[in-house]
Amino acid sequence: MSDIPVVLLSGFLGAGKTTLLNDLLKRSAFRDTAVVINEAGDAGIDHALMETGGDEVLLLEGGCICCRLKGSLNATLNGLLRRRALDGLAFERIVVETSGLADPAPILHALIADPLFNRHFSIAGVTTVVDAANFPATIAHHAEGVTQVALADRILITKADLATAEQIALVEAEVAALNPLAERHLLSHAARDGGLIWIDAREAPRPLRSRFMASAVTHAVVTASLAFPGRLTQEAVDTWLDRVGDLFGSALLRLKGILQLEELAEPVVLHGVQGLVYSPGTLPSPGRLATENRMVLIGRNLEEQDLADALTLLAAMARRAG
Repeated sequence: MSDIPVVLLSGFLGAGKTTLLNDLLKRSAFRDTAVVINEAGDAGIDHALMETGGDEVLLLEGGCICCRLKGSLNATLNGLLRRRALDGLAFERIVVETSGLADPAPILHALIADPLFNRHFSIAGVTTVVDAANFPATIAHHAEGVTQVALADRILITKADLATAEQIALVEAEVAALNPLAERHLLSHAARDGGLIWIDAREAPRPLRSRFMASAVTHAVVTASLAFPGRLTQEAVDTWLDRVGDLFGSALLRLKGILQLEELAEPVVLHGVQGLVYSPGTLPSPGRLATENRMVLIGRNLEEQDLADALTLLAAMARRAG
C-alpha cells in the first residue's frame, strides 16, 4: 500500500511560489517529486516559467513530473496514482501549487474527505509564501490571504530585501498573530531556498486547525490572457504599463507576462503585484516561447472585457517580422 506525502503550496498572487518551486525541482534531493499546478489564466505562464509546456503531464529535465490540474484535485491525484502503477511514472512525493486566489481550507477538506486519498496519500503539511512588501495590503482586502497564513504549517516570507525593516517587523507580527504555531523563514528576493517548501513527511504533522475568519471582502475576480507574435520596444511596454496602471489602479491584482523585446535576444519575464511591476530577468531556455508573447491579467471587480481590451492594445503595439 502506498503512502505518498503531499504538501500544499499556498500564497497570494505574486508572493513567489513559482520561483521557489522551480528551485526545488532543480535540486537532486527532490528529483522524484511530482508537482500539480493550478494556475489562473489560459496562457499558461507558470508552466513556461518552470520550463515545461502545455501538456497535461510532462517530464522535466531534472527528472521531476509536472501535471496541470484539470478538473478536481482529487481526480488529478488519482490519475497520477494510476499512471504510477500502470505506466511506471516515478515519483515519491507531490507538491500541489494552488492558485494565488485559492482558499486552502476547502482544498484540504476535499482531500481529507476522500477515502481513496486517505488510502494512498497523506498530507505532509501546508507551506504558505508571503510577500514581505505587500502582505498588509493583501490581508486588508483579501480574505484568501488571511486563511492561507492561518492554515500554514510553514510560512516563507519572501522579498525581505525589497522591504524596509519596519515593513518586515509588521509582517512578522501580523503573521505571528494569525498563526503563532507555524514555522517562519525570512527569504531575500535573490534567495533560492526552494527546499523549504517541503515539509518532511516523516515528522508527525500537527493536527490541521480549522480557523474561520469573518470578512466582508467580495470575490469578484476576473482573468484575461493572450498569446501573440511580434516584438515590442521597451518604450511601448512602458507606455502600456502606464496606461494599464491609470485604467485599473489597485483593482489589478496581478500581471505576469513573457515578452519579446527588440532590445533583448531572450524573452523577458514581467511581474506585477498590486501596483508594483518588476522583472526578475530573461527566460534563458524559452523553447516554443522563443517568438511568442504571453500576458495574463488578474483583477478584482473589473469587467473581463476591459482586461481583454488592454491585452489587445498590447498586441497591437508589437511589430511583426517582415
